[in-house]
Formats: sequence, structure tokens, C-alpha cells
Amino acid sequence: MAKKNQPTTVTRKQSRLREREQEQQRIIFIALGIVAALVIIILGVGYWRTQIAYLNDTIATVNGVPVTVRAYQARARYDAQLILSRLSQIQAAVSQFDLNDPTYKTIADYYQNQYAQEQSQLLQVSSKALEDVIDDELVRQEAAKRGITVTPEEIDREIELGLKENLGYARPTNTATAGPSPTSTNTPTATLTPTNTATPSVSPTATATLSATLAATPTLGPTETPLPTQTPLGPEAYATEVANLKENITKARYSFDDYRQIVAVNLLRERLNDALGKEVKTTAEQIHARHILVKTFEEAQKVEERLKAGEDFGTLAAELSIDPSAKENKGDLGWATRGSYVTEFENAVWALQPLQVSEPVTTSFGIHVIQLLEKDANRTLDESALARERVQALDDWLQRTRSAATTIIQRFFSTDYVPAEIRKLQSSGTQ
Repeated sequence: MAKKNQPTTVTRKQSRLREREQEQQRIIFIALGIVAALVIIILGVGYWRTQIAYLNDTIATVNGVPVTVRAYQARARYDAQLILSRLSQIQAAVSQFDLNDPTYKTIADYYQNQYAQEQSQLLQVSSKALEDVIDDELVRQEAAKRGITVTPEEIDREIELGLKENLGYARPTNTATAGPSPTSTNTPTATLTPTNTATPSVSPTATATLSATLAATPTLGPTETPLPTQTPLGPEAYATEVANLKENITKARYSFDDYRQIVAVNLLRERLNDALGKEVKTTAEQIHARHILVKTFEEAQKVEERLKAGEDFGTLAAELSIDPSAKENKGDLGWATRGSYVTEFENAVWALQPLQVSEPVTTSFGIHVIQLLEKDANRTLDESALARERVQALDDWLQRTRSAATTIIQRFFSTDYVPAEIRKLQSSGTQ
């Protein structure tokens, strides 16, 4: 009979070795688990720090009040979104015309200029957004001092008005706009209707600058679509528009709450501007001048020769000036305050004494020969000048406040704070 297998006897030494091996394996597994957990924690902390926590970093302080990276990035993305939308609108408008047709040269030049201006703004959006959020905080602080507030209901109402404007509804005349609603950059909200550009007019305008004005001449190309009948926007249609707005905001990588904050501060800006406008002085230092605008320096020299020969300035302006208004007003620009003209013209005219005639002055409009007629240190502003001063009240206040000794502004800007997609846009725009 075969012998049965006898059970293996484990010695005490072998038992201790096995227990030791098991303990070592347990320690190794625990150590690996700890290492894995640490790696996950480090990666998580890194992501939290680089993608979330830094949004609460301070990018600037205004009189000790911090301005966060979140507020800065929201403003930068909002501004960039609006610029991209306008660029898309320009492209859509240009596509309607054969720009090789000489008939549309004026329109091509106009759109090319508009496009270049928007591209320039896009390149500056990261730095401008920082100054915007600093101004926003200055506005909040001054509004708080004056008891100027904005309620959540007013923000909702402003958003609703903005959405309706995008659909072509007219804004009530007693409400001020707090800025455009962001729209998809792929779907222009309106087609820009080009107008024929007239010869530059150099009279002081509502923008208080020496600038070209667009005359009310026949429109080239398609005419504007009539506004829709002002019927109420139903709840479902409005909900759809809100959903589209939120989708566009999400695509631009900021939140709807960020957008509400931007709308709120824009409303504060409007109301503070109204309050400051009521405080604008009704008198100011003013000058009364006239000019003759020609295309070349040689023509300007001939004007000087004829003036020295005793010919009348106004008569020469009516005869020679390319300013279209000169035929009627003989080059008379009326009364103007400081800052009413482009820099070169401004510097020259304010340096003159009454009845003195300037040397030829070059601006983007051409060559000017200027005569100062009168100067008044404290003249009452006319209605249009007063309106311009009131429109500029907030900008003037911000300029004074920024430079005031009592205003303390600190900047902690880093290019790392600029949203990556904006850095990419700006990089591609400079190549």
C-alpha cells in the first residue's frame, strides 16, 4: 500500500519570515498609495492654484480696495467679445460689395479704416481692460459717496433692454444705455450701412474734436432694414434670447454673474455722469477763430502771400478753403473751449493773440492757416458746448481723480493674468 502524503509542517522560523514578507508588502502598498495620493493632491492643488484660486489674486488696488483677477479677466473677455463681434459685422458688410469696383472705393476705404481701428483696439484690450476695472472701482467709490445705487431689478431691466435692442427694438427715450449685450462673433447683430464720406469739416462738433463728419448723402449699397413693429417680446421669446446671451457669455469664458457686474457698473457710470454733468460750470475760457484749409503747403504759402498783400481773410476762406462750410461761414469756427480741436490745431490756435494769423499748420485734414479773432477768459457756454461738457463730465472727472494726490492706485499686473485666448489673439494680430 502506498504511503499517504504527509502534511507539511511550517516551522516557527518560516512563519515569522512569511509574516515579515506580508508586512513589507503591506507597507509597500501603503507607501504607493500615499505617493499616489500626494501626486493627486499636488496636481489638484496646482490646478486649483493656476485655474481657480488665482482668480482671487489682486491685480490692482484703488484707495486700498482690491481689484481681482476675476474682475479683470471678465472685463477683458467682455471687451474682446464685443470687438470680435464688430469685426465680424464689418466683414459681413464688406462681403456685400465688389470692392474692385471703383464705385465702392469710398466704402472700401471706410470699412478698411474701421477694421484697422477695431484690430488696434483688440491688440490693446488686455491693457485697456486693466484701466477699465480701475476706473470701475473709482466709479463705485464715488457713487457710494453720493448715494448712487443700482438694484438687481434695474440690472435685469437693463439686460432686457439690451436684448431687445439687439432684435431691433427701440430703447425708451428716458433710459440710458449701459453698454451693448455680447453677441456671437459668428452672427452679426446688424449690417453696417455705409455712407459716402464728405470732405472733412473742421467746425467744433458734438464730439469736441476737429474731425471728419459724415454728410447725409445718398447711401451706397443696401439700405437699413426697417425696425420691427414695437410689439411686446413674449416670455418664451425673451427666455430664448436670455439663453442665447448666456451661451455667448459661456463661449467667451466668463460667467453671467460677471456680466451682471459689468452691466451694474456701466449703469453706475451713466448715473454718476448725469450727476457730474449737473455740476459742470456754465462758463469757460473760450476762443473765437477762423481758418482756411488747403491740401498742400504750397497752397498755404500762397494764402499767406495774399493775406500779407491785404486781402480779406474771410473772402479768401470762401474762395480757397476745402472745408465745405467755408463758402457760407467764410472759415468761421465760432467759439470753442480747450480740447475742441485735434492736437496740432489746438496747440496752434491757443498760442495766438487776437487778430494774429498762424504759420501753416498740418493736421490729418490738410494744411490750415488760422486766425484768432477773440479770446474770452470766462464766456458763457452755448447749449451745444454745455452739452459736450456734460457728456464728457465722467471722463474729465476720472482724469482729475486719477491724478489727484489723494487717489492711490497700485498695479500688480502680470501677463500671466491675461486670458490665454486673448494672448493668442493678440499674438496672431502682431504677426
